[in-house]
Amino acid sequence: MSNLLKARILWLGAVILGCSTTASAIELPRWQVLEFEEQAFWATAYSRIELPRPEAGDNYWEFSADSSVPGNSEQVSLRFDPATGQLLSRERLSKGKRDQRLKSFDYEEDFVLRERRSPESKTQAVPLEWPLDSRKQLAYPPAATELAVTNPYLLLLLADRLQAQGPGATLEVLVHTDLNFYRARLTSGNGIPVNANYRLTGDGQKNGTRETTAVALRVKPEGELAEEDDFSLFGLKGEIILLFDRHTGLPLQVRGDAPRIGATELNLKSATLRVPAS
Repeated sequence: MSNLLKARILWLGAVILGCSTTASAIELPRWQVLEFEEQAFWATAYSRIELPRPEAGDNYWEFSADSSVPGNSEQVSLRFDPATGQLLSRERLSKGKRDQRLKSFDYEEDFVLRERRSPESKTQAVPLEWPLDSRKQLAYPPAATELAVTNPYLLLLLADRLQAQGPGATLEVLVHTDLNFYRARLTSGNGIPVNANYRLTGDGQKNGTRETTAVALRVKPEGELAEEDDFSLFGLKGEIILLFDRHTGLPLQVRGDAPRIGATELNLKSATLRVPAS
C-alpha cells in the first residue's frame, strides 16, 4: 500500500469515526460468523459471512462471504481498512449453470486494477491459475477523495457500528461492484419487533419476538453507470432495511426487494459469537 493511500485511509477514518484509526483501536463485532436464509416459492437464498480475528500486527481485516441462489453461487474474500471499510483487495469466484469466473480487484491509490480469469475446459487448475481474460484499470469517481470505497457485504459491518450510535446517526460511503460505483447513505433509527428464530452456536436455538434498532440503506449511482445496474445486498435491491436485536446487537433480518419475487425478508438462521481474545 502506498504512503499516500495510507494517509487517505487514515484521514477518512478520522472523518468517519472521529477517533483513533489504528486497527487495534477498532472493536470487532460481537459475532464472528452469521448465516442468513430465506425460502420463497421454489427458491432458497443462503448467505454465510465470516469476520475472523486479525493476526497480531495486521493493519487490515479480512472478510469472507459465500452466497447462493438456485443455479448461481459466489465466494467473496475482502481485505479492508477496519476504521473506514475502505477496500484494499477483493476476489470474487462466481459459478453459474454454464460457466464460472474469477475476478480480482486491487485498490490502488489512483485506480482499481481489475482482472478476470476463466477456466479452460476440464482443467484441474486452481482459479488463480486460470488463463487471464482481461485486465483493466478503473478510475475512481471524484467523490472517492472524501468517501471510503467499500463493498456491499461490508455495509452490514458499517450498519452494525452505526446502529450502536443511536437513532439519527448517518454515514455515506461509495460502493464498488464490478464496473459500477454507487453512493450509499446509511441512517440509523428505531426498528420494529422481529420474530427471531436462529441457532446460537454452543447455546442452542433462540426464538421469540425481539425489539430492534434499524439502519436504512439508500443507494444511487455515482455518476453514469458503466454497465447494467448490479447493486444488491444479499441479493436484495431497492430500499434496504437492516434490523438489529436491541439487546444483543445481532443482525436479525435484512429487508428489501428480490428479483421476480418482490418484498423479501432475509432472516438470521445461525450465529457464532466471537471468542474473547486471551
